[in-house]
Order: sequence, then C-alpha cells, then structure tokens
Amino acid sequence: MNRETKKALTKQQLIASATALFRENGIHNTDLKSIATDAGVSVVTFYKYFDSKDALIREIANDELNNLFDRIMAIADSPDLTILDKIKAFATITATAQKKIATTYGPEMITLLETDDSHIRAVADTRRDTFFTTIIEQGRSEGFFSADVSTAAIRVYIDMFMSYDRQKTIALAQGEIDIKTIDQQLEQLFFYGLMGYINVDKRAQLDQIRQQNKG
Repeated sequence: MNRETKKALTKQQLIASATALFRENGIHNTDLKSIATDAGVSVVTFYKYFDSKDALIREIANDELNNLFDRIMAIADSPDLTILDKIKAFATITATAQKKIATTYGPEMITLLETDDSHIRAVADTRRDTFFTTIIEQGRSEGFFSADVSTAAIRVYIDMFMSYDRQKTIALAQGEIDIKTIDQQLEQLFFYGLMGYINVDKRAQLDQIRQQNKG
C-alpha cells in the first residue's frame, strides 16, 4: 500500500468513526479524541487531516450538500421533465436527503446545516441558485413566466409553492382530500392561480399568452 492510498484510507476511517459516534452520541457529545481513538489513530494524526472537529463536520456537510445538489442538477438538466415536475422533484429529493442525513449523523447535523455557518450556507445557496436559475430560464423559454415578472418574484412564488408539503400532510391526515387530487389542484394553482382558469376556453387563452411570452 503506497503512502497516498494509506492517507486516503485513514481519512475515510476518521470520517466513518465520526459518523458512527455522531449518530450514537450526538455531535456535541462527541469530542475529537473519541473520534481519533475509534479510528485507531492518535490525536496528532487527526490534526494531519483536519484542523478541528468543526473542520471535519464542515467537510462531511459539504460532501452531503454537493451530493444532494448533483442529484438535483441532474433533474434540472433533464429535457423530459416539466418545470413543475422539477420543482416537485427538488422538494422530494431534499426531504429524503434530510431524513437520510438525520438517520446517518443524528438530528444535530440537520440543525448545523440550517444554521448560519457562512461556509456551509455559501455552498447551499450557490447550488440552490444555480438550480432555480436553470428552471426559471426554462419557464421563460416555454412561456410559463411573463417577462414582466422579475426573477426575484418568481423565486418567492416557487418557494411558497414548495413550502406546501406540511399543510398538504395535515389536509391528508384530516381526510379532506386524497393525494392525487390535491397534487392536481396544486398544479393548477401553480400555473393558473386562484381564479381557476382551467376550462378549455380559458386554457386556450392562457396558452396563447404563453406563446406571446415566448415570442
């Protein structure tokens, strides 16, 4: 085994030990020495790979965020999905990833990812902005978004739409509506608004507006 391979394996072991201890004891209750001991190395060796426990956590968080957004951008770049499908996929993939992270590292990791750590937040915001820029450009090119509506307003609107999941869960639990129907109605609301322009005549008018927006 050459030196570089050994170094890579040691680093992987430190991350694996940290992951297991975070899950078992919580991030705040796991100290640097415990991670090094579990990985079978000295504290001095630990510092050869990470400046601190926080540095190790940041690397784990960055890896998780980048893996998540790699999947999301694959969705954004798919030519076979509608804008709404992409937004739904974003929400679904994000929720699934959060559950996986909480299960793998413990709930404290989710809290850390959501707090204002400038480095972690910068990674998340940059990748998120890239995703929404991509789908907003698609929406404009397909005529779904008027040229008169700013990108900032569209972002707020999409964020509002994505936050519906909790309220949808409550409605389903109360038995007011089934999931297929509520998803169809939310899709209509997303594109046609509360006025409900979804009959044939009105839809034709809106499709004409879409064509004008595209032009």
